[in-house]
Amino acid sequence: MGKRLPAAVRDVPGAGGVRESNAAAVLGAIRADGPLSRAAIARLTGLSMPTVSRQVAALAELELLREVPGLPATREVGRPTVPVDLNDDVIAACGVHIGITTTTYGLTNLRGGLLGSERIATPSGEPEKVLGAIADEVGAFLRGWPERKIIGVGLAIGGQVDAEHGLLHHGPLGWRGVPARAVLEGVTGLPVHLDGHVPAMATAELLFGAAGRAHSSLYFYAREMVGVAIAVDGVLHRGPGQSGSIAHLPVGGDVRCACGRTGCLEATVAERAVVERAVRAGVIAEPHFGLLRGAAAAGDQDADRILTERARALGRAVGILRDVVNPELVVLGGQAVTDAPAYLEELLGAFRETTALPGTDLVEVTQFGPDVQAMAACTGLLTQLYDHPLSILGA
Repeated sequence: MGKRLPAAVRDVPGAGGVRESNAAAVLGAIRADGPLSRAAIARLTGLSMPTVSRQVAALAELELLREVPGLPATREVGRPTVPVDLNDDVIAACGVHIGITTTTYGLTNLRGGLLGSERIATPSGEPEKVLGAIADEVGAFLRGWPERKIIGVGLAIGGQVDAEHGLLHHGPLGWRGVPARAVLEGVTGLPVHLDGHVPAMATAELLFGAAGRAHSSLYFYAREMVGVAIAVDGVLHRGPGQSGSIAHLPVGGDVRCACGRTGCLEATVAERAVVERAVRAGVIAEPHFGLLRGAAAAGDQDADRILTERARALGRAVGILRDVVNPELVVLGGQAVTDAPAYLEELLGAFRETTALPGTDLVEVTQFGPDVQAMAACTGLLTQLYDHPLSILGA
């Protein structure tokens, strides 16, 4: 299952001192702009050359950095130096996303690159048994990576996440106060980090996507559930609970929601709701999104209408939220967007018609692929590693 590291992720102190801060600054600069010479790191961080050299040496000893001799040596002040970059060959983070129907887990390197992933049907039964079964699957998967130092397991899920106490509350799954951290740590023997799935994906955008370079950003997610996350100056806003649900945002239409109203966003655009409408309309024989998309691609006008209406409802929601938040950047994520690229222009058209603020070129689609959920579950761990590299790795 990989080598066990000496420090539990959740026990990292809030302040690691000047040495920790300097190490984090060096590591962050290289993550964002590497490979870099030591002189370039000093310019970007404001640290002295001796301090940079000491931190590079310390981080290289922890196998977080390495010199890149294949690149041209830099010729700045003094003798030529070999650039340094992240060492993607050693440290890894595991991520698990538990969905209503599908659970995805995977392993990423320091840049969030997916090394491997698996998908299984989310087991049914008592929550602790479900988590135990998932943990067994994850443990078997991680045993295939004995050469990696795995810093822990990140678990991302919808619903309410009590990260401080390691508990999960998920209405659709019927979970209340489930001790997820204790169960997963007991089976895998690794530290576990919990987060909501939308905040986890927004964190991935901050760490590895375009949102990390924006002053403010709005992350918009849609698949079975719909949610948003807001970040300012690289910091994700977290409310007193699991914030960000926009299930009942009114976007118009006659689709009836379980709350009794019509036109609620999630009831209109959720994948299950969309394919079930298509089955009732006789467009497809069984509720599978691939069948609906295939029917639309084959020229079925009813299938095309259903997907167009969904895209336009999403676009109206993005326009409303953009006007409320007024961010510098909007990032669209989730399979409701990425699995229907042919309808992106319909979404963007509805966004442009809805927003009242000037400028409509601030919307981007996430760069992450269909395994974004598992990859994003890792990013809470990676964020802690970048913030506290010496503490996490026991230096």
